[in-house]
Amino acid sequence: MFGFIASVVGFGLFLWLAIGLTIHGAVGEAAHDQLRASGTKATGTIASVGAGRVSSRQGALTIFVRPVTLKVALPTGEVQIDVAIVVPETLQSLLIAGAPCEVIVDPANHKHVCITSIGNSFGVNTPVELGSLYSRW
Repeated sequence: MFGFIASVVGFGLFLWLAIGLTIHGAVGEAAHDQLRASGTKATGTIASVGAGRVSSRQGALTIFVRPVTLKVALPTGEVQIDVAIVVPETLQSLLIAGAPCEVIVDPANHKHVCITSIGNSFGVNTPVELGSLYSRW
């Protein structure tokens, strides 16, 4: 009897977790898409990058969340935005202090940011999609 109850509870927890992850991912993806469609496009500079932490692993790919400070030239003036950016380990080398970038910012909440391009010292821009709301990684 105890084994049956334990398996039912275990299956229920697994189902709850699977549903929660699916819904959270869909909500995050929708918010990210909304930001890309209606946010304010601007140029900026990556002012600083923190060490961050491992957020998840997807197969052999490790996903990090890194604290980033951006200086962004919005139509209302330059602002400094401190935000946590989701970035796969393969793109971490692009997040360098002083690098120019192109961003999309939510005018209502500057903590909702999507970095769409990061430049290097040779003037080459790399298109990316790194955001605070959701990342397609």
